[in-house]
Amino acid sequence: MRPRVVGIVQARLASTRLPAKVLAPLAGRPLLALLAERLAGAPVDEWWLATTQRTDDDVTAAWGEAAGLRVFRGSEDDVLSRFAAIAELRRPEWIVRITADDPFTDAGIVSRLLRPAAALRRSIGLVEARGGVLPLGYAPQVARADAILAAAREAHEPWHRAHVLTWVAERCKTHAIALPSCWPVRARWRWTVDTPDDFAMARAAFARFGAEAATIEYPDMVRVLDAHPEIAAANAHVVQRRIEEG
Repeated sequence: MRPRVVGIVQARLASTRLPAKVLAPLAGRPLLALLAERLAGAPVDEWWLATTQRTDDDVTAAWGEAAGLRVFRGSEDDVLSRFAAIAELRRPEWIVRITADDPFTDAGIVSRLLRPAAALRRSIGLVEARGGVLPLGYAPQVARADAILAAAREAHEPWHRAHVLTWVAERCKTHAIALPSCWPVRARWRWTVDTPDDFAMARAAFARFGAEAATIEYPDMVRVLDAHPEIAAANAHVVQRRIEEG
C-alpha cells in the first residue's frame, strides 16, 4: 500500500535578493503557477502552498489557490512551523519539500524519490537524490512527517527554522537514491532562482523548452541546454548563500 504523501511548496513575496520572484513571469505564467503545473503528475495526495501571514502574501496565496494548491499561512521567518502545522493537520507519512524558487523541479524527480518510500525502515527520516550529479535547485527533499514534527519541537537555531530540513538531515538517517547511470552529470549548474541573473537564466531556458515547458524532465532539459551553453553560463558566477545567512 502506498504511503500517504503531502507535497508542500514554500513561498513568500518578500525575498531579499530578488523580491517577488515567485510571481515573476516564466513561460507565460507566474513562476509559482508553472512550478505547480510541472509537479502535477507526481504521486502526491495533496499539494500545499505554505506562505506567510504578511499582507503582501495575499497575492501569493491567491495565485497558489488559482494554481490548484491548498494554502496555509503562518510565520514569515519560522518556515519549519508552517510545515509542522500542515503535517499536524493532514497526518501524512511523508512530506515532499519544494521551494518555489526551483521551477526546474518536475513530477519525474519527485516520483523517483518517493518510489522506495513504502519499503524504507522507519529509522530513515530523509530521502534525497545522490549528490554530485544534479544541478542545484533541481531535486527536492522527502522527509517523514514525524521527523519534521520532531524538528519543530526540538530545533531552536534560526537556520533550522528557516531551512526546514537541516535539523532532520543532522539527526536522522538519510537514504540516498541512486540516479540512472545515463543521466548527465551537471552538478555545477545552478537551477535555482535567487538573483536577477538566476531568473534571466531560467527565462532563457524555458523559452528554449517552448511548448514542453510544463512537462520536460531532466535528461531532455540537459539536452536542450547543452545546445545553448550560454544559458547555463549566465548565472554560473552566482554564489550560493550559506545556511546561516537564511
